[in-house]
Amino acid sequence: MEFLQRGYKGLLGEKGQTQSAADTVIKLCDRASNSTLLEDRRAAVLGLKGLSREYRLEVGESGLPVLLRILDEDKDDIDIVKAILEVLNILCTPERQQEPSSNLDLGVRFTDELVNEPKSIHLLLDLLKQFDFYVRYHDVQLLSKLLATRPEKVQECVLTAPMGIPRLMDLLNDRREIIRNEGLLLLIALTETNAEIQKIVAFENAFENLLEIIKEEDDLHGGIIVQDCLQLIVNLLRYNVSNQNSFRETSCIQRIPTLLGYPVQDQQQKSTPKEPIEFLTQDWPDQLVNNTYVLLELIRILVVPNNTNTVKNQNVMHHYSVLKPIIELALASNAPSPLKAQALYALADLIRANQASQEYLEKIVISIPHVREQSMQQDFRLPPRPAVMALIAIAVGAEHVENYATRAAATYAFECYISNNSEAQVVVASTLTPPPDLNPDPDILIAKSQSAGTLLLSAILEWEESAADPYVVWFASVIFSHILKNNERAKEYARLIDTGDVENDEEAVSLLHAIAGNLMIATRNNADVRVLIGYLCLLCVWLWDSPKSVRDFLSEGSHLQILITPITQSSGVDARVQGLCAFLLGICYEFNDEKDVPINRSMLQPILQNRIGVDQCINRITRLREIPNFKHVSQYLQVTPEEEEKGLPDLFFDYSFVEFFKNNYETIQKSISADPRAGPAPRRSTDLNGGSGNSSNDYYDISAAASAASATIASLKTVIQNQEQQIDEMKEQISKLKETSEAEKTASINEIASLTAQISSLQSLVTTHQTKQATLEKEQEDTMELLADQDETIKQYRIVEMRKR
Repeated sequence: MEFLQRGYKGLLGEKGQTQSAADTVIKLCDRASNSTLLEDRRAAVLGLKGLSREYRLEVGESGLPVLLRILDEDKDDIDIVKAILEVLNILCTPERQQEPSSNLDLGVRFTDELVNEPKSIHLLLDLLKQFDFYVRYHDVQLLSKLLATRPEKVQECVLTAPMGIPRLMDLLNDRREIIRNEGLLLLIALTETNAEIQKIVAFENAFENLLEIIKEEDDLHGGIIVQDCLQLIVNLLRYNVSNQNSFRETSCIQRIPTLLGYPVQDQQQKSTPKEPIEFLTQDWPDQLVNNTYVLLELIRILVVPNNTNTVKNQNVMHHYSVLKPIIELALASNAPSPLKAQALYALADLIRANQASQEYLEKIVISIPHVREQSMQQDFRLPPRPAVMALIAIAVGAEHVENYATRAAATYAFECYISNNSEAQVVVASTLTPPPDLNPDPDILIAKSQSAGTLLLSAILEWEESAADPYVVWFASVIFSHILKNNERAKEYARLIDTGDVENDEEAVSLLHAIAGNLMIATRNNADVRVLIGYLCLLCVWLWDSPKSVRDFLSEGSHLQILITPITQSSGVDARVQGLCAFLLGICYEFNDEKDVPINRSMLQPILQNRIGVDQCINRITRLREIPNFKHVSQYLQVTPEEEEKGLPDLFFDYSFVEFFKNNYETIQKSISADPRAGPAPRRSTDLNGGSGNSSNDYYDISAAASAASATIASLKTVIQNQEQQIDEMKEQISKLKETSEAEKTASINEIASLTAQISSLQSLVTTHQTKQATLEKEQEDTMELLADQDETIKQYRIVEMRKR
């Protein structure tokens, strides 16, 4: 108790009067700085700790430099280190002052003072080698607060620390869960934006360590620690090609099916059928949903479009059976809708433009997710069906259980299945014909079997039955347009389809005419604008560079009126519908090449010039480009939770159609203004996404090349956009580095000047001391000589005295 008594007495002034807080802090800081006994310094630090919460300003202003110096000098004393770290945590916690007159954030101020000295951060990192629980805990807490307030400064200091990142990685091996979890959160924040730190962390065997922790925590069925581990892996992989290579080359991709909990079938032994069923029918608590969602995000990062590693990662995932559990999760499980949507996006990225994965998907037959009827106590499952058909069923709402986000994801997944796959387009187009009726007894009512194509057509044609849900037609139209895109064989299959029940004496109507008729009825009945946009976009894709389809469309005179009326109306018509009608009319004019067409270019030209007006037609097309939900359409078909909550989402166009329109609207505008006697333009695009070439009867032979060119152009555009973004980021980084360099240069110059002044002062002081020393030495010599003389005189006196005696 002796040191406490001394500390208490030190807080009292003369005659026992107490001092002010500022004076007390100054006295404690002085004692902490100048005391030679460890217990005195410890008592002073504990005193500052007791005052730090109530008097942050005073303790921070006077004590921060002292505390950091003591922390460095006495870092082997656990009690002092713990107390100082607690004080620093209190000082660096951002919290606005309560006084209205003060706008100063003390936490930010003291954080700046601390991080502006890299050696302070290096010291904190070095303290992590201490195994004491409270030292590590408070140290990690402090580093996290500093990082949250000044991330760039702390990241720079961590990079310059000799053992900075290894010390942080060592936290993952701490068997105390609190320390490990706090260290994990710190690493997540540290690796979020800094590519260099991401590389170094990955080099420290981060992937293997994190996957081992996940395995110890029962994979995805574990707690939030699993989510944090997966989030750290996501941070290390996002926008980091070298880390993606490392993840693949260290065989981490092979562990994904096991993480998902899906039974991996051995090549020699067949897995029991019970195991996949347990995977599909398992319960989905919130933490399992969160863990699985982050893992799916990880998969998507590895196969992001137009990445140099995407094809390799797609092939590796296909080889090691990652695709199978994703398909089952997306199409056959009882997972919540948001998770199924994420699984569908992951599936889309896995199969995009990858023929092997696309072929695997079309061969898969999956069970329909189990359904629980109110009148039944148990779940039951319907007969299996092809995975491609399941995608269409989800998209068009045939399940009646999925939300708009999931249906949008299913539509995008189908688009990726068709991507660069002309054979798949033809295969699906061939299913537009209803399958044969296998019912042997016509007296027994059995639901007719459906194919992918007939399911799609029923959604497109029976729009009045789904009037409350306009996205039935919209999603179906988007899917059908991708089936027909750049593929004349698929368009020919579609032209041969007749609708109407001939057995019941209904007139057979071609599919193209039926869609145009539905557009007419929907316009007349003021249907939701999404229905009209869906039909118009589908017709634009169908008729593009297909003179035979244009001839079929114009064979019915009323179809032309469907387009003219909205264009000429000055009010009461949606601008998007007007723009699409003008664009479709221009397509009919541009690709009107057939000799036996009922309405040729010469007949259309007066309508364009006199009845509509070329300028008005061009203005309708131009205005469409400026509409926000057309201009800013997302590359992915996505519905946000906010849109889901308010009812119908703001989803009117898909990215593919917008790109097609942007690449070709100028061609249509020029065509509208051209003289019909000049014939069709010498060249026009044969690709919905732009490009050039000559239409001919050899379209079947060049469609694959046109598709490849389209993909290449789109890929190059994305690469250019990414490079421009990277250039902007690098410019911003260079600018920041220049500012940092200038600041450091100025600080260095000031420091050099200060040190030079100190050196001069010290040299003067040394000279003065040397002069004084020489003077003292001379005086000493004189004194010694005088003493010697006095000794000699004394001796002589003694001799004289002795002689006298």
